[in-house]
This record gives sequence, C-alpha cells and structure tokens, in this order.
Amino acid sequence: MSVTSISTKNKNLLWAISAGRCEYEGCNKELHTDILTKKKYNSAYIAHIVADEPDGPRGDALRSKILADNIENLMLLCDECHRRIDINDVAGHPESRLLAMKRQHEERINRITAIAPDMTSEIILYGANVGINNSPLSYHKASEALLYDYYPASIHPIELGLKNAPFTDDTDAYWVAEETNLLIQFNQKIKPRLMQGNADHYSVFAIAPQPLLIKFGVLLNDLNNVKVYQKHREPSTWKWQSTSPNIEYIFREPADKTKVPVLVFSLSATITHDRIQKIFGDNASVWEITTSGTPDNDFLKTETLLSDFRRTVRHVFDKIKSHYGCTELHIFPAMPVSASVELGRVWMPKVDMPMVIYDANKEKNDFYKTITIN
Repeated sequence: MSVTSISTKNKNLLWAISAGRCEYEGCNKELHTDILTKKKYNSAYIAHIVADEPDGPRGDALRSKILADNIENLMLLCDECHRRIDINDVAGHPESRLLAMKRQHEERINRITAIAPDMTSEIILYGANVGINNSPLSYHKASEALLYDYYPASIHPIELGLKNAPFTDDTDAYWVAEETNLLIQFNQKIKPRLMQGNADHYSVFAIAPQPLLIKFGVLLNDLNNVKVYQKHREPSTWKWQSTSPNIEYIFREPADKTKVPVLVFSLSATITHDRIQKIFGDNASVWEITTSGTPDNDFLKTETLLSDFRRTVRHVFDKIKSHYGCTELHIFPAMPVSASVELGRVWMPKVDMPMVIYDANKEKNDFYKTITIN
C-alpha cells in the first residue's frame, strides 16, 4: 500500500493522459462509470511502478523516494489489475513491463484524441456468401482498421448483404438474388446520402464473390469520398500496412486484337488461357494484368499498390476501348477484394465498355458468366 501523498496535479494529469481507463495491457476498463448501473464514480487506483518504499513491489533503496510522486512512475489501474501487479504476481510484472504498458496505453490515447473532429468515416460492411462460407465481417475489426486516420461516425455500421442466404454461388438464383439485394440496400441506405451532395467519408469493408464486389464498386463510383480496405491474412488485419514487397503491375496485350476482347486479372492466382478457351474456343483476344511476382492472394498490402492498380486499370480500359469501341469486354478476375471493388469504381458508365463478369466455381467446372454491367 502506498504511503505517498500524490499531488493533486499529478493525479489530474494521470487521469488525463490515461483517459480514465485502466492502463494494464488488454484491460482498458473505464474507471469512472459503474459497468452495471452506469453511475459515475471513481473506481481507480494509482499504482507505483517502482514502489514508494524500498521494501514494496519493485522497490529500490535510492529510487523509491525520488520517484514517489513522479508522473512517469504512476499508472492508473482498476482494482483487479492493481492487485495483480502488487500482490498476486509481482515477479511477473517487472518495472520494464509496466513502463511498456504505460507508454503504449498513453501513446494510443494520444493518437486517438489527436484525430481532427472532421475525420469521421461511415463504416460500410458488405458481405455475401463465398461458396458455402459466410462473410466474416466485424464492426469492431473495421473500427480498429480506421484508427488513427479516422474514427467511426456512428456506433453502428451501414450493413449490406443478405442474412442467411439460402443460395450458393453456383446457382443462377444466387446471382439474381444477391445483385437485386445489393441494389435495393444500396439505394435505401447509401444512395440518399450520396445524393445530398455532402462530403461524408466512407470506409468500405467487403468480402463477397468478385463479380458482386465489382458491381458494388460501380455503385460507389470514384466521385465519392471512399476508402476501400483489404483483409490481410498475414498479419490478420484489415489495417493497411506501411510496407510491402517490391511489386509492379504488368500489362500484356494479345498479338491478335481482332477477336472477342477478354481481360484477365491474374493477381491472386494465375488464370491460364486454356480456361478462357473452354468458353470462347479460339475466338478470344486475351489482354492480361498480372504482377511482377508470382500471383498471390495476400500480396496487396499497401494503399500505394491499390492506387497503382487503379491507374493501371484506367490505362488498360482506354487501351482496349481504342481497338474495340463500346462492344462488351469479358472480365475474368482473380484478385484481392479491394482490387475488385476498385475495378468497379474506376469503370465509367458513360465512356467505358460494358463488362461481362465471370466467376470461377468448381461446381460449374471452372469459369461461368454471372453479372453484366452496362
């Protein structure tokens, strides 16, 4: 038990820099509100990292008195965490570990509270069954990915997608139902906001078959203030990473440009030309966007790579249209979810070629036609 009378100045400062929450890693408990009754009261303990007596937890013959009322040596804790570090597991909580906890908690609070008031973003969750698997979308995980550039504009996301859909993506009924539902929900929940002409920011988190993601991107278009996120496998997060392997997009043109135009995206997997021939025979001119590395489903780590993808697609759309005019362009995608959404966003309805989008499904013995975007 502390014998030091901590100054009012440092008590107030500690409450401020900790945001009134327990600083123990993983706890973050609010210490000014009863969790059940929601009444306001002070349940905090101010703990010493180096005890204020030499014989206390982590005490030191010289430093205990010096640090007794030093803000760098004080932590705001709940009762349970206070007992953990000072009574139940003193050996497991050396000074270095507690200092790291304090620093990480206070830096996080500082970053969050430093976000400008106008940096709010509406979270959009769009999910549809992929095969037999449900779409694993979480408002909590999406909120974490926003920080520290934005913070959620609402405690509830804008949710699109059918709940417990009875269809699988190897049936025509699936594509009709999912596309119709997407249009209805978009028109009800998002389009009225966009039509108001405000400057709201939207953060998109989506997991669905690629044709639906492309359609979703078309609805959003690139005139609105939208940021699209990517679900990474390693590390498992939606947050954009700061670095990625040195990857460039490669555009390959066909030697013969007189046949049916086909655009292949070999980004997350390789799409061989024999798979296109199953549908068109020898009557396809295959244009392709791939990467300088081996196609991989977890390569798209940074926003810069996604921005490069948008520029590449814009160039390729213009290039193909210069040869074919406004005939249909057949799209065979194997790419990350964020790239699928952005493909739809960069497509311009008044100038670009109509898209016929295919999806790979083993139940259909490979690619088959799903959605047409005119």
